[in-house]
Amino acid sequence: MDRSTEDRFTSLMQKIDYLNNISQTLSWDMRVMMPKDAAEYRGREMGFLAGQIHELETSSEMDFLLGELEALPPENEILQAMVKKARYTYDRLSKVPEGLYAAYADHNLKTEHVWACAREQNDFQMVLPYLKKEFAYKKELISCAGFADDPVTGLMDEWEKGTTRQQIDRLFDELKDQLVPFVAKLRMEPSPDLSVLKGRFPKEKQKAFCHEVLQAVGYDFDKGRVDEGAHPYTTFNFRKDIRFTCRYFEDDFTRAVLSSLHEGGHAIHWQNMGPELDGTTLAVSTSLPIDESQARFQENILGRSLAFWEHFLPVAATYFPELEGLSPECFYRALNALHVSPIRLTSDELTYNLHIIMRYELEKALFDGTLSFEELPAAWNEKIKDYLGVCPKNDAEGVLQDMHWFSGYICYFHSYVLGNCYDGHFLHAMKKDIPDLFGQVRKGDFSQILDWNVKHIHRFAATKTPDQVLMDSTGEKLSADRYIKYLKDKYTEIYRMQGEM
Repeated sequence: MDRSTEDRFTSLMQKIDYLNNISQTLSWDMRVMMPKDAAEYRGREMGFLAGQIHELETSSEMDFLLGELEALPPENEILQAMVKKARYTYDRLSKVPEGLYAAYADHNLKTEHVWACAREQNDFQMVLPYLKKEFAYKKELISCAGFADDPVTGLMDEWEKGTTRQQIDRLFDELKDQLVPFVAKLRMEPSPDLSVLKGRFPKEKQKAFCHEVLQAVGYDFDKGRVDEGAHPYTTFNFRKDIRFTCRYFEDDFTRAVLSSLHEGGHAIHWQNMGPELDGTTLAVSTSLPIDESQARFQENILGRSLAFWEHFLPVAATYFPELEGLSPECFYRALNALHVSPIRLTSDELTYNLHIIMRYELEKALFDGTLSFEELPAAWNEKIKDYLGVCPKNDAEGVLQDMHWFSGYICYFHSYVLGNCYDGHFLHAMKKDIPDLFGQVRKGDFSQILDWNVKHIHRFAATKTPDQVLMDSTGEKLSADRYIKYLKDKYTEIYRMQGEM
């Protein structure tokens, strides 16, 4: 092979990487700073960029270069991973009719903007036609890729290759079988005192405290920023330009802390990807579930632990004097108490999983045609009442609460629970390698935890498959067993402590 073939390919991939990063920056601007009236024009800009990226990814030059490079012996691991990733994209997108992808990108931006207005006005009918079209576009796009008979599997495959509807059905059935009766049992027990979490916590002091927490766990503010947004999310541009948003509630500072840890977990993952992957298109997470595992590890495994608050509660009291003298154990139990809520983002760590399973089941019903979009709000309310015994007071608190479906993240929600299951494995392995893991957390030292994650997960980015990441770091295959044990052990202990406080 002429050396110029490899050079041409890497140059093409870098162009794609640049355009993707520009698109991400425009998306961040849209959600954080853009004037509302600019939405329609921004949609056209995003559609144009999507079309340009699509054209490069499906060009005859890309097909030719891939054919040349695939004929070579696998000597360069990074190049080989780039070729494999580009081939996957080419094979899927080259089957999409010209203009369809750009048209969808344009519609997608409009839908998200309309959703924000609809949620504010509690008006599902306002966004209903946009949501119908969003699902229709997704079904058409994934049908082009060969998944006309099973769009759910096809769409999940985009977030983690090889994921199937049957696999997730089995995993979620196991979780439901174990967690629904366990939640019912816990609800029979006396609840910890939740009032210790309430107070008046000024927004600016919350921002300062969250900044201190994020720095401690490893977020590099020289390579990232935090802004306020309607919905917490992270933008992945480049490992030295990672941005995320947070919401602040002045009656409960823990929501912002946990949200910052979650989005910060995403951001730390991306900030620590190997520098040799810059411009290769491989400086992305190997899958959404692995990415979510890193976010949820920071939020739940660390941020909801007793050790974490033994260190950070006294720090928080310097910002919020009303916390002074509060027992870390009392605070920990309140933070982790069952909070059976219709709102996913305010639910506890245990029932959160049922929120995700519910959304997954509604997605399947919409694609199967057993549920109409007009029936979606009522079906949402009925299902959440069946699983959790609560009901949203309106659509803004129900079907409109999440941006995901309205932003194109369809058949995505399962990634959160898969991420939780990955965390069960990662925690088990990490405790073997760092026997004093929570002792380190208690001292406010997160360096060994960060080093473990960088060594086993972060630096590889998309050069390893999720299965390889899990097997190489833990020696195990994915199951729900370790995660279920973690939840049951934690909540059994918390509720047995009732008489001791």
